Amino acid sequence: MPPDSAPATRLRVVAIDGPVASGKTVIGRAVAERLDWPMLDTGIMYRALTWAALERGVLTNAADGDPADPAALTKLAREVELRVGQRPEGSVETASIAVDGVDATPHLRTKAVEDAVSVVASVPGVREQMVRQQQSIAAERRQAGAGIVMVGRDIGTVVAPDARVKIYLDASEAVRAARRAAQIRESGRSVSEDEVRSDLERRDAIDQSRVTAPLRRANGAEDINTSDDNLETAIERVLAIVRRELGDAASAGGSGG
Repeated sequence: MPPDSAPATRLRVVAIDGPVASGKTVIGRAVAERLDWPMLDTGIMYRALTWAALERGVLTNAADGDPADPAALTKLAREVELRVGQRPEGSVETASIAVDGVDATPHLRTKAVEDAVSVVASVPGVREQMVRQQQSIAAERRQAGAGIVMVGRDIGTVVAPDARVKIYLDASEAVRAARRAAQIRESGRSVSEDEVRSDLERRDAIDQSRVTAPLRRANGAEDINTSDDNLETAIERVLAIVRRELGDAASAGGSGG
């Protein structure tokens, strides 16, 4: 962790964690837009790295839970340059991302990446490299006197443990499966909810059991259940928590770009 990252995150980071399809991205994006802050969906970093690993032959049997070569994946995570940019027009993604100058954004939701990303993210060396980059982004925002909304699985526990605002989202398995199926279909792929439910169980098991930064509720996090399809209620609850914890700092100097 960078030496100044703890005080940085204490200032204005909204940490939103939760399992797949709990509503993190939709809620995080809406909160960021209303605060005029940027949002970092840390999941796109793991997806972009997974795509690069597949393209370069570093990864083979990840869908079966085999990361192939953790050392090679860690080396790749250490050496590639990931650059997060503006959200592409009409994209389902919250931002664009390039790997060594090559746009990975169109490939983030392919089945190959979907099948492998949880396994790649479970490699301790990979997670260490990604967390370092994510903490650097938070520190840059602090140095600029600005805030940021960060979404992922380990924001409140590892990336920004001193964030003033920590949110843990969850929803029933049935609701999460329905949402996930809708997301996949939106990307142009056909899938049944039974297939999605099975995949969610697999990914949840990997996320919750990994050695490094497993998915869990951060100390002091506010729990919000998003099973009600009206996510606007959850968005308003998060905004109320932000205003309660940060006061004027929730709107001053957002520097949303």
